[in-house]
This record gives sequence, structure tokens and C-alpha cells, in this order.
Amino acid sequence: CDCGAGGAEPRQVLGPAPADLPRSPLRPRGFDAIDLAPFVWPERYSDEARQRSARSWDESFRTVGFAVIEGHGVAPELVEDLRTAATAFFRAPSDYKHRYFRGPQMTGRSGYSPVGAANAGHSDPVEGYMFMRYQAHGWMNPTEKHPDELNGIGQRYCNEIERVMHALHRMSAMALGLEESYFEPFFKDPASVLVVSNYPPLRPPPPQVKIHEGKLRYRAHSDYTGFTILMQDETDFDAAGGGGLEIDIEGEWVPVKPKKDCFVINIGDLFETWTNDRWRSTPHRVVSPKLSTAAAARNRLTVMLFSGPALDAIIAPISTCVDDEHPARYPAVPAADHLRGVYKTKSKEAVYKHQLQR
Repeated sequence: CDCGAGGAEPRQVLGPAPADLPRSPLRPRGFDAIDLAPFVWPERYSDEARQRSARSWDESFRTVGFAVIEGHGVAPELVEDLRTAATAFFRAPSDYKHRYFRGPQMTGRSGYSPVGAANAGHSDPVEGYMFMRYQAHGWMNPTEKHPDELNGIGQRYCNEIERVMHALHRMSAMALGLEESYFEPFFKDPASVLVVSNYPPLRPPPPQVKIHEGKLRYRAHSDYTGFTILMQDETDFDAAGGGGLEIDIEGEWVPVKPKKDCFVINIGDLFETWTNDRWRSTPHRVVSPKLSTAAAARNRLTVMLFSGPALDAIIAPISTCVDDEHPARYPAVPAADHLRGVYKTKSKEAVYKHQLQR
């Protein structure tokens, strides 16, 4: 397609990388950060600067499906305050955390999910706290009660990271040869959630979880909807032997090295559909440290905004991603129907699950 930054080369499909390898043999990769500042403070930058960032953005999602951003404007103090608050909450006694239990998945409520409940039907050793965004109230629903540790700081972070999301949409629109405001109507009331995830120490193992050498901290999967904006744990793949985020690039699991004051971005399956497969929704996973290392005795903390358009938005392949050589591959569909479909089938996660069962 002709999306403003050159036509997309047909990508080679090599099949998914094995999901059950304990660690990648590759060295952690530090991706060059893309500067979002020209879209955060447009009055300070030229069109040339915006085009430069947009071209790098398009290249990253055509070839890798992940990117790292800087220049987002989120204060380091806010990030550190959220880390501190989340650490205090997850270190609290279990009965205290269960006061905020949100119930089964897809309940549409904010709250806590203990290890095991965070991912029904899976044994991923992770617990989480979710903030839901509501159409009527945004991130500040007066009917919800959050723990003192997270109340206030969580909503401030949600608002800031949603601002980043809109800047990403402006950069994406330019990258795809669209008006910068193209995505605004779709995300006027975004169907987004923010998840704070705590991976407890593996030594000793969390209660009711069987830990063995090489067990993933989170299974291989793709995300479902729009952009995921990840605050990565700063200790991923450090000298103490920490595991962390790996992404599947052409059949190889590639470890992602954290960058200070940067966010890691990927797209979900809906955006892959929206761009008519120009951009890729790349599977990823979280690998564990070796049980003999110091890293196995500490927790891992991440924060993710899972963004999505309004559920009644109609999603069809974008016009600049469709031409005679790249006809539309998907029919128009309400975002809610797309979400239900990938949730039911588990999308690319199912491919890895089948692979493990062979």
C-alpha cells in the first residue's frame, strides 16, 4: 500500500517461534527510541521533524511490530511515584488486596486480580490491579473505591498516558498518509484499561503456583485492540540474570532491553486489521530468570495501557492501506465484535498453545 512512507514489502511468514523455550539465546536488544516530542509539542517542531518521526514509526510497525518512544512528556517523578505506590499495594497482606477483588475477567470493573485469577485458565505467576475507563466518567468513576496506595496516583497516570496515546495517533496518522486528526473520532471515548502487573518472586514460589525452571512468567500472546503503552520493569535482562519481555521477530524470540525514561509500544490485532496487515501485531511473552539467580528472588513490576477505540466504532481497512496490489483483506466490523471475536479465539495465543500440545 501507499501510506505516505513508501510501499510495504510483503512480509515473510516463517511461523511462530517456539513458545516453550526457557530463554532466548540472543542478546537483549536495545531499540532506537523514536521521538514523540514533535507530536506532543507541535509548536516547537517543524513538519520535517514530524515526518522524520513518522517514517521511523511506520518502519518499526511494518517490520517489527514494536517500538520504543522518548519525548512523551510524562514526568519521571510520576512514573516513580506510581512504581512506589504499586509496590506498596502488592506487598500488602492478601486479605487486604482481596477487598478490592474485581471478579472474573470481562466483568467491566476496576480492581484486583490475584495470582491465578488474573488469567483465568492459565497458570501465569502474576497478579494485577486494573483501572477501567468509563464512557461517562473517564478514569474517575465516583462509584468505585480504590486502595489508598493507588487512588489518585493511578488516575493521574491514566490521564497522562492517555495524552500520550493521542499523540501516538497523530504520529500514526501522518505515518499512514492521513490527516493528523484521523483517529480522533474513533477515540473520543476510548475503551481502554490500565493494568498494573506484579510478578511475585519465584523463589520461594507464589502460593498455589507450580514453578519449574524455564516456566514463563506470562505466556506467548498478542494483544487485542489498539496501542499498548508499556512501562517496562527497569531490571529486565540486567546483570543479576533478570528475565523479561521478549518479542517474536520472524521466528526468533528477541529480548527487549529497557531504555531509561522510555515506553515500549506495540499494537493489537485490531490495528493490524485496521491497517490491512501493513502493521503487525507482534506476539510477545515474559520469560523468567533462572531459579538459581538473584533475580528469581525479586518481583517484576510493569504498567500497561491497553487502548482501544469506542466499542461502537466501525473498523475497516484504512483507505491509504488498500490499493490494487493490496486489496482489503477484512470486512468492516464494530470494534466490540472484533474484541469479542479475538477474546473467544485467543487470537495468536492459540497458535502457540497448539504448538505446545503437538
